[in-house]
Order: sequence, then C-alpha cells, then structure tokens
Amino acid sequence: MAQNEWDSQTPLFGAQAMHRALHGSRMLTVAGGEGHGVLYAPDSSPCADKAATVYLTTGRLPAEDLTCQAPAGQKQRPRTFA
Repeated sequence: MAQNEWDSQTPLFGAQAMHRALHGSRMLTVAGGEGHGVLYAPDSSPCADKAATVYLTTGRLPAEDLTCQAPAGQKQRPRTFA
C-alpha cells in the first residue's frame, strides 16, 4: 500500500487500518506527502517511486514497512491532532 500522510480522499488512519487487515502487506507512507496520488507524478517522492518500481518489476515486497519523506518542494503542514 502506498499512502501520502495528508490525503483528503483516503486519510492515513484508514490506510493503516486496511494495512493491519491485510496480513503480510507492507505500507509505504510518504511523510509530509499531500494529495491522493502517491507515485510517479512530477512532485512524487523518489524514495516511494523507487520502492514501488522494485515491487512492480520483481514482485518482492520490502522486508518491512517503509516511510519516505515528501520532496522538499511540497509544503509541510503543521502537525495537529484532534
């Protein structure tokens, strides 16, 4: 699963719940990433793109969950919790 931290369409907590339900899955989170699309966009994280490419070309999941940073050009939201 690939998920931006700040996705208004599928919030992070929902992706984390799905990840827990899918035993054996791996979660790729883009910390500070915004928007619904995570991969292969002009402003996407090179770290996330590389991890996804490895999976798509080899079928091998990462050994563990992975967190990538959003590119420096993406604005960072303040961290607030309700």
